[in-house]
Amino acid sequence: MADRCLKYLSIKSMIIIAVLIDEISALSICPTAVWALNATTVAGSSSGSSGSTLTKLKTPIAVIVDNNSNTYVADTGNYRVLQFPVNSTTGVLRINGSFGTGLNQFSSMTDMGMDANGNIYILDGTLARVTKWTPGSASGILVAGGGPFNDYFDGHVDSMGQPGGMFIEPQSLFIWIADTNNSRIVKWVNSSTVLTVCGSYGANSNQFINPLGLFVDTTAGNTLYVVDSGNHRIQRWLPGATTGETVAGITSYYGSGLNQLWSPIAIVVDSNQNMYITDRLNWRILQWKVGASFGIDIAGTALSKGTAPNLLGNPSSVSFDSNGSLFVADTTNNRVQKFAISCPTNISTTTVSSVVTTMMPISTSTCPMTVWALNATIIAGSPIGIVGLTSTLLDGPTDVWVGNNDSIYVIDWGTYYRVQLFYPGSQSGITIFNASYGTNFNQFSSMDAFSIDMSGNIYILDNGNSRVTKWAPGASAGIVVAGGNGSGSSLSKLNSPYGIFVEPNTSYIWIADSNNNRIVKWINTSTAILVAGGGTSGSKANQLYYPEGLFVDTSDSNTLYVADTYNHRIQKWLYGASNGTTMAGQSTVYGSALNQLSSPATLIMDTNGSMYIVDYGNHRIVLWLLGATSGTVIAGSNTYGVLPSQLYHPYSVRLDSTGAFIVPDHAPNTVSSSTTSVSTNSISITATLQNTTITVPLTTNSLTTSTNNPTTILSASTSIAGSVTPSTTVSTSAIVTPSTTVSSSAVVTPSTTVPTSPTVTPPTTVSTSAVVTPSTTVSTSAIATSLTKVSSSAIVTPSTTVSMSTLVTTSQKSNSINTITKLSSTMAASSQSTNHSFAIRNLNSKLLVLSFCFIMIFINN
Repeated sequence: MADRCLKYLSIKSMIIIAVLIDEISALSICPTAVWALNATTVAGSSSGSSGSTLTKLKTPIAVIVDNNSNTYVADTGNYRVLQFPVNSTTGVLRINGSFGTGLNQFSSMTDMGMDANGNIYILDGTLARVTKWTPGSASGILVAGGGPFNDYFDGHVDSMGQPGGMFIEPQSLFIWIADTNNSRIVKWVNSSTVLTVCGSYGANSNQFINPLGLFVDTTAGNTLYVVDSGNHRIQRWLPGATTGETVAGITSYYGSGLNQLWSPIAIVVDSNQNMYITDRLNWRILQWKVGASFGIDIAGTALSKGTAPNLLGNPSSVSFDSNGSLFVADTTNNRVQKFAISCPTNISTTTVSSVVTTMMPISTSTCPMTVWALNATIIAGSPIGIVGLTSTLLDGPTDVWVGNNDSIYVIDWGTYYRVQLFYPGSQSGITIFNASYGTNFNQFSSMDAFSIDMSGNIYILDNGNSRVTKWAPGASAGIVVAGGNGSGSSLSKLNSPYGIFVEPNTSYIWIADSNNNRIVKWINTSTAILVAGGGTSGSKANQLYYPEGLFVDTSDSNTLYVADTYNHRIQKWLYGASNGTTMAGQSTVYGSALNQLSSPATLIMDTNGSMYIVDYGNHRIVLWLLGATSGTVIAGSNTYGVLPSQLYHPYSVRLDSTGAFIVPDHAPNTVSSSTTSVSTNSISITATLQNTTITVPLTTNSLTTSTNNPTTILSASTSIAGSVTPSTTVSTSAIVTPSTTVSSSAVVTPSTTVPTSPTVTPPTTVSTSAVVTPSTTVSTSAIATSLTKVSSSAIVTPSTTVSMSTLVTTSQKSNSINTITKLSSTMAASSQSTNHSFAIRNLNSKLLVLSFCFIMIFINN
């Protein structure tokens, strides 16, 4: 006990000494700062090529610029650190490591720091350790991690799990680490003393999901900023706070809006409380003022990745030189980019709004004020895009079909090749059939589109196998009804087809034979005819360029409409015509204007001749009225993501009986619907999520209610006392798996009334959709997993009573660095430049420290 008390006293003494030392000089950026749109490559290849010479880099993960404008790069793919002098693109070797577990080796280089004496600190996420390299040394010194440790928060033996980022206090050299797989922040006082600061697994305000970076504002009482990557937000913990507050992003709702983040990875904060956030999967750097509801894009403004001077490729960290120019570790482009700063004296201020503009009402002949909800309702899959294979989750939905009574069939083939059935009001899917990858008749290479006929037969377009297979109700294998003769250009073959339309009366199969740049019609399994296009790609009236979708208006003599994807247009072909007419978009010109399209994927039509176009590249659904020269956006916006108002690369669209449209939102793994109700020749707007109204503000501290799980950031001078062992609360519920077999006798005879399915047919035609009713009733019970360990803690004092959360969502420990986006541990970095991270101590301060140390040693003895 005496030894432990002496350790506590030593920690307290070190903290007091640190307070007496001169304060850090915070990063100062001029308030009118503007950074160049195009960057200059200061290290590595501007073209993005990798290498191991002194002029090349391989996946650089961190960058630091010192007071003399020397650039230090953690070249993780080569297990080394290079220094690039001013105006030189040839590096000087500072650390020359290799792969391994020795102190002169690395298993990974996850982050890098530097102190005022030029010592370089390397965080090895795989080995969960930090090594310190003095100038000129051939080996490092272990200063944090490397194995199990005694956690001074609760006294238990613990270890770090794939830590993703670190921050080194400039005066005390205490090392703060984002312990990623444990979803917490820990603080290493020395190589053997570590404290749990805060965090546990979850989305509450006192929790994290796989934090990757952090920044400690030592000029504001060690205010902590955490890059809560899995929750797509930045959390700020004020001194003495029991919870964090969201200062950037919207909890769990990733996207490209200026009020959103997508797997952020690093952060730096300047003296004006401007946060500089490395928004990795949006390929950009945001400047975000604390308290603002959105950020400003200062680098990588195109929302796309690439090697052009204005683009980035999975950036990992940022640093600033003494002038304020921005340096970015452009990881997958194998380079470091410099965005020069300018500080204009006279500027006009423009307010940027991230609010999505409400769409104007749409006029039709039957409903003069038709509008759709701005926010969609999730009817299948996760509202925040979580991938899964349970009955309530999806993994790669590509197409939907609306059956009788508005039941929804979904192709879901991200991992398993299955068709899911969702009844109205239920988000628990029933598996109609489940297949696997392959070329057999009970297998698929891909599932890209489908159709269901009046007998309940399901037609699946298999792009990878260049064929269409038909699955009878209850069948365990399909039969080939089109293609299946290998990939080729003859009429007996298909080549990477993407779109399908099955005629309701004849069961003729129309196919967008994409790689053959044509539309073909299969009369039977051995006979196909050419309908439009043919062989050579082009933009002429008789040509197509990789068409992916089609619609046949059977009420108008089989007039064909083609989503001519690579020509960015919709073409209308009268049956038997040799040329098409452009009905929407501008041939060969893509864009986001209302008279333009960007890679349209498919379309459907209503009885008024209005086209509903899936504008894939613009992440939106466009309504194009008959004879119009431009469209109206009715779903999606100018940003993409998982907010109810957003889409992300939608693949198809269908209409249900109410006129609501159903969209499989492929990347976020959801199927959503516009919600409508009819009242006096108008459609009123509602937005619900499983019968609960949802409102998503542009700025919020949390979208979930915090539970009683207090975590406190205390004063750095507070002593350590006692330990708390949190109890474990485990909630278990049975997971009910629906039957994967459907009785063929359960097919319902279709009605003779006019169909409500999105397929437009003559009035005398019966519905082409059928409801397949499973032979058993599926019970939908709550699915819950246990939280095996929750740590609710303080920087120094864990003596406060810990009240455990009763709402358990998932295990704190995870084998994945990020359960939502599965980030690689080697992609984590949060570096701070030397000029603003570490102050040079003056002689008087050193003398004062030495005197104080002697006094404390005398007292302790």
